[in-house]
Amino acid sequence: MKKLKFKPRDTFNRDLKRLASLDKSIIPEIRSAIEFLLENHELPEEFKDHKLERRMAGYYEFHLRDTPSGKQPTDINNVLVIYTIDEDELILIAIRAGSHSKLFPGQNSSVSYHK
Repeated sequence: MKKLKFKPRDTFNRDLKRLASLDKSIIPEIRSAIEFLLENHELPEEFKDHKLERRMAGYYEFHLRDTPSGKQPTDINNVLVIYTIDEDELILIAIRAGSHSKLFPGQNSSVSYHK
């Protein structure tokens, strides 16, 4: 299996900059997960990698950090990454990174994921 190339969108880079200002340790975590995805074309089950639906159909989301049980979601304990893969050119395109509330404002986030 050929390694995917990485192409972050400007929105993704801005999101990383914002996340780094909140907690610098998020950046190496994101880079490590993306590098694994580039090499293997899939992530371990613990990342809960899944397809998105409705207006985000065609994109995927994985959970980097999930809100611990009994805690309120915040921008540093509820981190996900949205991406898509261009199979024709073998490119992983990083779209966004952040919390559910930042990436999906106004949507019901009552479903909680816990690692």
